[in-house]
Amino acid sequence: MSMTSTLKKDFMDGIRNYKFLIIFAGFMFFALLTPIMNKLVLPGLLKSQFPGMDQETMNSMLVTTQIGNIRGYLGDIFEIGMIIVSFTFCGAIAMEIREYTLILPVCSGKRYSEIILSKMIVFGLSLILVTTVSILSNYLYSGILFGFEIDGVIPVLKAGILQGLYMVFILSVIVFLGTLMRNQIIVGLLTLIFAYVSRLLGNLLDINGFTPAGLLIEAEKLENGSAAGLYITTAITIGLIVVFVAASILKLRKTDLTRR
Repeated sequence: MSMTSTLKKDFMDGIRNYKFLIIFAGFMFFALLTPIMNKLVLPGLLKSQFPGMDQETMNSMLVTTQIGNIRGYLGDIFEIGMIIVSFTFCGAIAMEIREYTLILPVCSGKRYSEIILSKMIVFGLSLILVTTVSILSNYLYSGILFGFEIDGVIPVLKAGILQGLYMVFILSVIVFLGTLMRNQIIVGLLTLIFAYVSRLLGNLLDINGFTPAGLLIEAEKLENGSAAGLYITTAITIGLIVVFVAASILKLRKTDLTRR
């Protein structure tokens, strides 16, 4: 019963502060914008800038397939969606500590583990739902505009869930950083730096298969099956989520919530 009330409180917080609306609108915007840009806007720009260009040359410079549109969307979401997620949830813990709103729940008997786990469950599930619905929308819309190429919807659902799991990992980083510092803007910026730098190092050292970013690479393949490496990447990601959540609980227990 105690955990239920905490979950309800975080759910209502997501609605009241428009967190759910922001991530849904942000992800859906790029899901629908990518096919429109590739079908209508970019061809028009090329024709106006290079009126003598033949159609074959123009097609070589444009994304003209459903798969290309979905992969383009997935790339946009890593670059722009990370900003949306980081700054939407950067105050999940940091702001509550700074504004002393955790004092009353703790004094009323709420465990620190309940507080952290509730945020991970409510906001994490919302991220998985939004990423899955958004990529399905991109799949349908790009299919209508460019023709359907993918054999069934399973690869798309798989990509959405993998992308969502990666975002849950990022959420665990946000929550952990929020227990270390009270400035939510700094939490958001450090999360972005962590995500971008870790992806860059993974590319340079060719170790993405052993980092959470490997989930995004697997998602872009849009394949039905799952390679053995995906299970390793998923296990590592879940393990890191558990580590960051446990570290957040331990740090919150040692935090003086009344310190000014």
